[in-house]
Amino acid sequence: MQVRCQICGTVTEIAAWTKEFENQKYGSQHPYICRACQQKIQLEAKDNQKS
Repeated sequence: MQVRCQICGTVTEIAAWTKEFENQKYGSQHPYICRACQQKIQLEAKDNQKS
C-alpha cells in the first residue's frame, strides 16, 4: 500500500505486516508520518526540552 506523509508529502510503500499498514487499511484517523519526519520531530522536541 502506498501512503503519503502528511508533513513532507513523500509517497512511501508500506508492507502489509506493519503497524502503519493496519492503521491505514481501515481509514485510520491518525495521519501517516514518514520515519524521516518522525526523527526530525523527535530531535526538535529534545532540543526544545533542553532550552
